[in-house]
Amino acid sequence: MTAMDGGERLDEGPAALNSVLERPHADGRARPLEEIFPLRGNAGRARLMQETWRAFVVGMMGKVAAAFDGGRSPPEIAYAIGEVVHNTFRTRGVTLTSYELRRLVAELLVQRQSGRGGASGPLVQFANEPSTATTSWTGADAAAPPPPVGDAVFAGPPSRLVTMTPREIADVVAKVRGRLVGDPFSLPRKVVVDAIASVLVDSAPEERDRLTRLALSELCGLGPIDRLWADRSIRAVFVNGPDSIQVERAGVIEPSQERFRDRAHLEEIVGRLARPGASPAVAVSLRDGSEGVVLFPPAAPAGPVLALRRGEPGEATLERLVAARRLDRRMADLLRIAIRSRLNILVVGPEKAGKTALLAALTRDLADVRVVTVAPHREFRGISMAGASMAKVELVASAQVSLSALLAAGNQFRPDLLVVDSLQPADAAALEKLLSAGARGILAAGEPRAVAGVPRQSVDLLVSVGRLRGSFVVTAIEDATGAELFAYQKDGGFQRRASTPSFARTVHEAGYGEALSSVFH
Repeated sequence: MTAMDGGERLDEGPAALNSVLERPHADGRARPLEEIFPLRGNAGRARLMQETWRAFVVGMMGKVAAAFDGGRSPPEIAYAIGEVVHNTFRTRGVTLTSYELRRLVAELLVQRQSGRGGASGPLVQFANEPSTATTSWTGADAAAPPPPVGDAVFAGPPSRLVTMTPREIADVVAKVRGRLVGDPFSLPRKVVVDAIASVLVDSAPEERDRLTRLALSELCGLGPIDRLWADRSIRAVFVNGPDSIQVERAGVIEPSQERFRDRAHLEEIVGRLARPGASPAVAVSLRDGSEGVVLFPPAAPAGPVLALRRGEPGEATLERLVAARRLDRRMADLLRIAIRSRLNILVVGPEKAGKTALLAALTRDLADVRVVTVAPHREFRGISMAGASMAKVELVASAQVSLSALLAAGNQFRPDLLVVDSLQPADAAALEKLLSAGARGILAAGEPRAVAGVPRQSVDLLVSVGRLRGSFVVTAIEDATGAELFAYQKDGGFQRRASTPSFARTVHEAGYGEALSSVFH
């Protein structure tokens, strides 16, 4: 065990194990995390754990109380509380160890028991952790010891996104390869999909879909890396051999349960990202803006190694989006002109369709302006613009203050650009009120259901985004009348439609008339 901050050691033995059963604060508040167990290792993880525990105590105690209802047995109560704790920390990017999870559950059990004025002993006794007293479950024989709860209860539900490759996938992949002529990665996708379907013809429908996705990833994608990348909490992946894959969550690097079958499997997957060239270090990039590097022998004598980091929405630029074919040059120029003319722009698309990245790119493209950002996240905090006199105000919505309330407050700062992300249906009325009052320079984004209540005529530019092969693309740009200015066609790419937008006069008055004309001619 490592030494605690106060100089004491958390030694093995009954005294140390009983320390988690100390009562919480007299007023019912949970103790600070550092009083429950020592915070070890990465300082960033420790800080995030403390913040998550404070948020848990404020917002999740109702779910803890609900775990005691329904006639559950003590082990069932402990498991239900453990699941709430595990899921809360996991969604904030923290995977708790069994040690940490067990002690947080013990803290919550004792707090609940103390709040009810119950007996002084523990509600349940954890396996291999002797307590100072034996207290029975309410209504049971007073002499009966509390039911023991082992570590397995607190292993936490597995991630639905990150799973081990099923054993049957290797067999499916081998059979599909036998039916194909050539490397599946170089064949048309439909050919590979049809071959997988012929192999899985006798599988149950629900299994067929799952196995098809996994097999397609193995044959044409990045296999284990695809499965890891599907977990949005993972910010980076590091591969140092078939059996060594690590991931980064919330600044903490931890081992992954994913594996490559062998070195040949690793070389095949990495070869789809990059080929050895004049230099053994090859930069790679994915369609979602993620970037990394592959090192081949002789620089990596034991075999290729890979570092891949997810592209953060706040790091996006219009130049990068154009280069990645998320939109074309004319569309980017139109959006630049619209922002500088203080048009009101609404970006609409499904969840994780690139709305935040597009907002960040448009905001970063400005210089020497006053910007206010309103969002339930902090993806825009790293944005910096070229202008030395630029003033940027960041407002973050939370359970204590709604995004709707921050809309009006943000407009009081008289920004040149008011950036609003992650609109919800309840926020449509507040946005409509701002637009009806004549507010200009609003750049807002939300899902279709969230912006359905915003009057179309009050928005100068409607930008639609959608998913395309694992990333996003600007599918259409329309003016206030519904006229389509640009549209994406799968076969023809980005195409210009109309040539005289309804906001042309406003742009001319702002001094960008000539630039607008060049976009449409």
